[in-house]
Amino acid sequence: AKAHDAGVVHGLKPFGGSVAGVMDSMDKFRLAFDAMCNGVKPAQGVRPLSGVREAYLMLSGDYEMTGMFQPHNIGLANITTTTMSDLMVEFMNKRVIRMFQEYDHFWEPLCQIEDFNNLHDIHWIVVGGIGELDVVREGATYTERSWTADTQTAGWVKRGNYLGLTLEAIDKDDTRRLQQAPRALAQAAWYSVGLDFTRLFTQASGVGPTMRDSKALFHSDHSNIGTSALSLTSWQATRMAMAKQKEEGSGSRIGGLTAPKYLMIPLDLEPTALTIFGSEQLPGGANNDINPEAEPGNTTDAKLAAARRRIIVNPFMDDEKDWVAMADPRLYPSIGLGYRFGRQPELFSVADPNSGLMFSNDVLPIKIRFFYSLGPIDWRGLYKHNVA
Repeated sequence: AKAHDAGVVHGLKPFGGSVAGVMDSMDKFRLAFDAMCNGVKPAQGVRPLSGVREAYLMLSGDYEMTGMFQPHNIGLANITTTTMSDLMVEFMNKRVIRMFQEYDHFWEPLCQIEDFNNLHDIHWIVVGGIGELDVVREGATYTERSWTADTQTAGWVKRGNYLGLTLEAIDKDDTRRLQQAPRALAQAAWYSVGLDFTRLFTQASGVGPTMRDSKALFHSDHSNIGTSALSLTSWQATRMAMAKQKEEGSGSRIGGLTAPKYLMIPLDLEPTALTIFGSEQLPGGANNDINPEAEPGNTTDAKLAAARRRIIVNPFMDDEKDWVAMADPRLYPSIGLGYRFGRQPELFSVADPNSGLMFSNDVLPIKIRFFYSLGPIDWRGLYKHNVA
């Protein structure tokens, strides 16, 4: 026993017979392809791809660059005519979603956002007409109260295009073009939603779309339009006007529900807005009176940070003087944003070499599609100043 002691293994748990961490050639190719598309090196032990041309040749076997799938030239297992396009869409979906989420969705704090399971027109509901509740004395019966529930209808918009990776670009090994495609698609989707949101406030010479009462969103009969330049005085007057809005049906004053929480402005008015909400004393005056609109905070940085949470800088507002006061959508929704098939754009690709663009144009297409609906719900939580 002593002679055999050096060959005995002590303290190790018996191996259960499973195998982990083993990758086949296709697994390694996927890692190399993803790294190539992201412009980084793959994980250790995975051979990097030189570019999109090598990837195409390995997945198609098309060494003559005819645009046709040549399975007899392929060394990887389980490769089909759609493998290249499937990998492209997988890579682009991940990057487009990540990039789209990184952009500033400035419109989201201002909207009531919902997901829908069909493409029927959306009927945003405006509830009102109850006012205050009745007093019910001990033992007395409850009385029924009439109420109104009007609707504002909004349709859907389908946005989309496709980008094509040509056979010529593949043969030239234009990998940089492939790497930049997700950014272009994500940026286009962001532009689309941001511009459509902004058009609700800028269309029809700045009075917005027509509402259910056949009047513009911003109309004197809605008591939500003015022409005053942004200042502490005009903000306070606007705040008072919004708090005095009347409930639909009952005519009761809505009060704090429609008082503005957010100020949406073009880039040009950001310094003015920060001065209004970030100054401890009245801005522009020679006295030391307290600024009632100042955000809380013990330091200037804290006050400015709090102010920025209320100021929505809209980069698509063209008029450098116009501004909009908006109620908190959690208390009184004013703008509705609906999504179908997810809150990010979808990507698709078809790369059958015997049909479609691969056959007619030698192009591998990547299609982007985005369904959403944007529209006003009610005018009482909005106030627009069109400043000359």
